[in-house]
Amino acid sequence: MAWTLVTGGAKRLGADICINLASAGYDVVVHYNTSHSEAINTVEKCRSYGVQADLIQGDFSSLDGVLNFSERYLEQFGETENLINNVGNYIIKSALQTTTEEWMSLFQTNLNAPFILIKKLIPSIITHKGSIMNIGVVGAEHLHANLYSTVYLLTKMSLLALTRSLAKELAPEGIRVNMVSPGLLDISVDIEEFLNKTPMHKAASCEEVSRVVTFLLDRKNGYITGQNIEIAGGLGL
Repeated sequence: MAWTLVTGGAKRLGADICINLASAGYDVVVHYNTSHSEAINTVEKCRSYGVQADLIQGDFSSLDGVLNFSERYLEQFGETENLINNVGNYIIKSALQTTTEEWMSLFQTNLNAPFILIKKLIPSIITHKGSIMNIGVVGAEHLHANLYSTVYLLTKMSLLALTRSLAKELAPEGIRVNMVSPGLLDISVDIEEFLNKTPMHKAASCEEVSRVVTFLLDRKNGYITGQNIEIAGGLGL
């Protein structure tokens, strides 16, 4: 048996991704950091579809934390088919207001952690001819100046560049690497502000995003790689 690991899978978008994957027959490992009760709830919902589901804790805020998680994960679960890098951090500050510590923290969680996990899990993913999915954000494709999310967008732009580089590097192995980039979600705290900026004047549900993730993982769609799918209602056009 080979697992699909979803980082940040305990709640919100991550939980919906886990549950949608379980409904499609995937055996899911739910990663969480502090949201233990939410992770248990997500695992129970996944198991209701008759698949295997389990959880594992991990703190990705430091290099040692990610390395420790990787070792424990491989020891406990071993075989991995798919990796969904969903975990991420966000701050609302301009570039010059961002402290050095905040800068380092954002890049550690949003870019370094996914890279390290890919490095650690890629032998098993290659064995099982699986996929890697990175969760981005609308705007990473064509950056426009945004005073209060500059550093966050930089991390996601870097993750997109990594996505495409890995897609090309791993294509001969039959491994696909893609990114899904949501825009405004119906769980967003600043939903009213962005509704007027979104051409469709509506927010996406987490379920809409998770369905695209499941679609891209499906081997029936196995000729799609190196792509960034924006689910944003036209935001950024």
